[in-house]
Amino acid sequence: MKKLMKQMLMLGLTLMSILLFTGSVLAEENMTVQDKSQTGTITISVEKFTLGEGYYIEPVQIPIYTGDTGISVLNRFLGSDKIVWKNNYLVGLYGAQVGTVKVPASISAMESHSDFGDAPTTESALAEGLTYPDRLSEKDYSPMSGWMYSVNNNFPGYGLDGYTPSDGDVFRLQFTLWGYGADLGQDFQGGMTPINQTDKTDLTKLLAEINSSGKKSQYLKEAAFKSLYNQAYPMMMDLDATTKQVRELCSNLKAAIPVVTEPVAATYHTHIQNIGWESIWKTDGDVSGTSGKSLRLEGIEVKLTGTEGYDLGIRYKTHIENIGWENIWKTNGEMSGTKGQGLRLEGINVELTGADAKQFDVYYQVHAQNFGWLDWALNGASAGTAGFGYRLEGIRISVVPKGAAAPGSTARPFVQNNQ
Repeated sequence: MKKLMKQMLMLGLTLMSILLFTGSVLAEENMTVQDKSQTGTITISVEKFTLGEGYYIEPVQIPIYTGDTGISVLNRFLGSDKIVWKNNYLVGLYGAQVGTVKVPASISAMESHSDFGDAPTTESALAEGLTYPDRLSEKDYSPMSGWMYSVNNNFPGYGLDGYTPSDGDVFRLQFTLWGYGADLGQDFQGGMTPINQTDKTDLTKLLAEINSSGKKSQYLKEAAFKSLYNQAYPMMMDLDATTKQVRELCSNLKAAIPVVTEPVAATYHTHIQNIGWESIWKTDGDVSGTSGKSLRLEGIEVKLTGTEGYDLGIRYKTHIENIGWENIWKTNGEMSGTKGQGLRLEGINVELTGADAKQFDVYYQVHAQNFGWLDWALNGASAGTAGFGYRLEGIRISVVPKGAAAPGSTARPFVQNNQ
């Protein structure tokens, strides 16, 4: 029996090595998606259900590009500076530790291990503690813990450098606490008996679709939908949830998505240094761009939704590094800026067009290097900076009925260096 358990231990260690990163991390970190073609979108989430701590990253939809692997996706999505590497595999994630561990009873009831003793309880896990206080890493809270991944509810038998994302995949990075994935429902030969193997792929994907929708805030105004949406997260965390329970909730949540009548709104996305075009268009006041990454905006596309019955359009032009203000206004989804030239946007003008433009106001606000968020500009006024050589890093655009209150201060939307 002892020999068998040692074989299981070796198998578990081998499995963890295989499932974690085996490719060249440095090579992937130097890759960008700026000149690659988007091949689809995938659902991604980062989960700590075995610790009773919920999500580190809730399910969302993100773009994938030609040449992507699991490694490049995680580097781009989480940021390579958030990932701790050792010999080209993932050791831990900065910021993923919160210390509110509450080990699910079904894990504490799992079988013991000949070398590591009884399955962890909340008390024993907290006593084991973290190896490093600023990250969640392998062997934290248990000698058998670490990060694993599944694709469409399957745990591949190869490293993330061998995983090629496909359009529609559901990619879940999950923290295992006991049994090298047995607590995640992973059943490998010679391993521990897995606990509940309920497939939560469809529910994860539906949550990602909702979370990535520009209409989410409107959906949540409906009490019936909000109630079901709020039930979905505890259901995802529940390691004892049955297949019937998960399927019924997923079906009911999908059926409850409200039909939203769209008001007139701006929708927009930007071309970002090292990232390329955002796949998800942002809507009416949402931030497009990045924060705290020092990445320049290089292009922008803007259009309106909810204009049925109106003679209404939108036009815009940008101030571009080494070029200055564009001579020609771009309209209704055309690109303003540059692509593939590495030139930053420094300023922008936006205004409404058409016979019904007088019924609305358009406000826009930019995040400028060294200034942060400037105030809101209105109806064609300049937003950004001039004479500094500072990049734009983010933008918000909002269309409101004429005379409605501004989204914020309008005192200083544009700063010019007169020296």
